[in-house]
Amino acid sequence: MKKTTDGIQIVQPFEVSGAFVSAAATLTTGTATSLATGDADYYLDLVEIMFSSTSTVALGTANFSIALINGGETYRTFVMGEGQDVVQCTFPAPLRQNEKNTPWNVDMDDVTGTTVNVYATFVKKNRQ
Repeated sequence: MKKTTDGIQIVQPFEVSGAFVSAAATLTTGTATSLATGDADYYLDLVEIMFSSTSTVALGTANFSIALINGGETYRTFVMGEGQDVVQCTFPAPLRQNEKNTPWNVDMDDVTGTTVNVYATFVKKNRQ
């Protein structure tokens, strides 16, 4: 719970401004990569993620999946379908990181000739 400068109490799902962390990574040929390094002081909870394919090789032929991983655990799997070049997902309640100071990684199926750019926004949380 927060209060405005007028003393009105409001509910805010997460902090603003300096609490947000942006991240970007590029995926190719099924090799996992780090999206965001861990933070020793805060949990990095995922607010939104977007995948954008810059290749047309796989887009017209098959579906492929992209895994969001933290601490060795797959949190979510996203699918890019035929003819789809952008997938975006926003989490109204941020996707919670279970352990501080561990990286968020992304990995995709091994699809020859396909590159996927990944963009994400995290919010820093200080939980007990």
